[in-house]
Amino acid sequence: MAILQDQPKNINFLSPLGFRFKLKRAPNLNFFVTEAVLPSISLAVSELPSPFKNIDIAGHKLSYGDFEMTFRVDEDMADYFEIYNWLISLGFPESFSQYQNLKDAQTGTPNTLYSDATLTILNSGMVPNVEVRFQDLFPIDISNIEFNVTDSDVNYITASVTFKYKLFTVVKL
Repeated sequence: MAILQDQPKNINFLSPLGFRFKLKRAPNLNFFVTEAVLPSISLAVSELPSPFKNIDIAGHKLSYGDFEMTFRVDEDMADYFEIYNWLISLGFPESFSQYQNLKDAQTGTPNTLYSDATLTILNSGMVPNVEVRFQDLFPIDISNIEFNVTDSDVNYITASVTFKYKLFTVVKL
């Protein structure tokens, strides 16, 4: 009888298709996201010295992996330029005035280095089930875009972007 009590309440598997993404600073990007990778979390390990074998004990500092996502580039490249301009403004490769142009795409608020984002994971009925909330997210890399006239089929262009962030929290809805 104990075996029957140990059964999970929900036997549906998590679908790779069931997610939505919202980045406050890049509204055009939100619509075209095709892949999102939930970042890893790792805990540092400390060693307790011993005359025989050092003993691993749980550390006290978490490390968060990068948040990576892929999106289809729209024909006006509006989603690409949201990230591109954000990167340029953060790095100001030509002048400090580029930093002054750093504005939130939605609100127009100046000097917004970071943005919050939410990855909503949907259940098998495509209903929001879990939210992953990123705090103080900013881009560190955007992939190259390859144009190719030798393809026999139209393969729409995608780009990938990598973000750093302060931390993320996972909330069951």
